[in-house]
Amino acid sequence: MVDIIITGEAGKLHAVYHKSETPAAPLAVVLSGNPRQKHHMNDRVSYAMFRAFMDIGFSVVRFNYRGVNDSEGSLGTTSENMLDIATVIDWIQNKNEDSDKIWLAGHGLGAWYVLQAMMRRPEVSGFALVSPDASISDYAFLSPRPNRGLLLQGAAESEDAKAFSVHLTQILKKQAQINLETIRVKNADAEYSQPADLRQMYNDLKAYVGRENAEDKLL
Repeated sequence: MVDIIITGEAGKLHAVYHKSETPAAPLAVVLSGNPRQKHHMNDRVSYAMFRAFMDIGFSVVRFNYRGVNDSEGSLGTTSENMLDIATVIDWIQNKNEDSDKIWLAGHGLGAWYVLQAMMRRPEVSGFALVSPDASISDYAFLSPRPNRGLLLQGAAESEDAKAFSVHLTQILKKQAQINLETIRVKNADAEYSQPADLRQMYNDLKAYVGRENAEDKLL
């Protein structure tokens, strides 16, 4: 994996990229949590998501939104962060023109960004939501788009957070015809603070993506 700079609307975006040795390997973009809560591309959850895709043969990139650590500009609004996400998706696709599959994975606020980006990018073939931010209630942007995805959540998260995941699953099924497979990681909180919990989240994500990607190859 290498540190790279991607030119964004507000200046340079700092990113880390891994290029698979497999020709036409599927792609993945990892979206970190809320930068106003100190999340960034090198936090433990973002790194674990990145490694899950890397270790099953994807070409994958993670990055800092504008205004975060070494990325230029000021902390962005939702629309500005979505522009950064679009820039990074375009970048990895341009670097891998032979690849026909791309996945998105996000943690916390990044999970909401995953759904936003998926609605705007019909080429997205798979996604994973890791402990989505339960404070967000705006899902009016969803439109029918039959797909499957994974929701990972810590079993020790609050009852409100767990109720929200059930609510989100229902919303996605009703408004967008999207089926979510939910996995709850035993004893984990939303930050997967214990090494064993982080390892289990990594294993569950890797297993799901590997299975879904293998099934796609058979179609």
